[in-house]
Amino acid sequence: MKVARRCGLVIDSRTLRRTEVEATCPFCGDHAGKHHLGLNTTKDLYRCVLCGATGNSVTLYAKLNNMSNYEAYRELEQESNVYQMPVAPTPQYTERQPMPLEERHAVYTDMLSHLTLLDQHRDNLLGRGLSDTRIQENGYCSMPETPEARRLLAHLLGRKHDLLGIPGFYTQNNVWTLAGPNGFLIPVRNKDGLIQGVKIRLDDDSHPNRKYRWLSSRNKENGTRSYSWVHVTGNTQSKRAFITEGPLKGDAASFLSADSLFVCIGGVNALNGLKDTLVGLGVTDVVEAMDTDQMTNPHVRQAILAMRKEVQKIRGIKYSKYTWNPTYKGVDDYLLSRVAEA
Repeated sequence: MKVARRCGLVIDSRTLRRTEVEATCPFCGDHAGKHHLGLNTTKDLYRCVLCGATGNSVTLYAKLNNMSNYEAYRELEQESNVYQMPVAPTPQYTERQPMPLEERHAVYTDMLSHLTLLDQHRDNLLGRGLSDTRIQENGYCSMPETPEARRLLAHLLGRKHDLLGIPGFYTQNNVWTLAGPNGFLIPVRNKDGLIQGVKIRLDDDSHPNRKYRWLSSRNKENGTRSYSWVHVTGNTQSKRAFITEGPLKGDAASFLSADSLFVCIGGVNALNGLKDTLVGLGVTDVVEAMDTDQMTNPHVRQAILAMRKEVQKIRGIKYSKYTWNPTYKGVDDYLLSRVAEA
């Protein structure tokens, strides 16, 4: 925490007694009051759930002071008690809100029609238990891998759509292009099947806890932020809905359970829109199906408890918890094991 204060991070004082202290991220243009940067005081690590920035106290100090890790280490070693005044980070560009849902859906639908799915990504999806037919129906596609391909895609879309206000698109030297790491795209849909936003399953596995990222062009020229939209998959006429984390997990679990209705949040702390989604679906039975790491991770457990309380406030909702063999972390893994045993 001494290093965080020396760096002038805006810290959420309510989390100071926790192992995971929350702060405003200085790297991605995070707002004051949002606190997306997690500071693990036991492991001396930081991670932003929005931009994926990771490191330890030395690398944090080095990046924010434009110096080498060695220089940062030597300076911190002196244990100076002179701290910067906390200042909320200022985005390089004006914060732009996404265009209305219908316009985002039109652009993303057109975008996916221009893309294909690489064999490695298809194998990943098949390994989760999805069929070729369901893979096609869900609209998974691979990100264009080269800058040239991304500019071409943006050019083709820009002939029919206004890309200003569409998360993921931005201009570089006055030319539209697409942001984001390589991987495959997961459309995130509402209860009517409209694409609200897109998540990327990253090819880079060097950070196991950061495999997914929203398609966003936040803090880029003419770019647009993405929200953590709630994904709905399966039979929307069902009165029973399962809640889990992650659209791909929900897609697989729904397919493996005969199209059960799954409502998928973007993360354990991403509850915006969850209540409205459940009410809009008209469900009367909600079943919690969150990952089993809540048993060992107090931060995750606390977030799930907060989610549980939020859902239980909805009138007319019966709430229960789905349990399975904890050998399988996610509900999709467990359901896949049952199919394999059948």
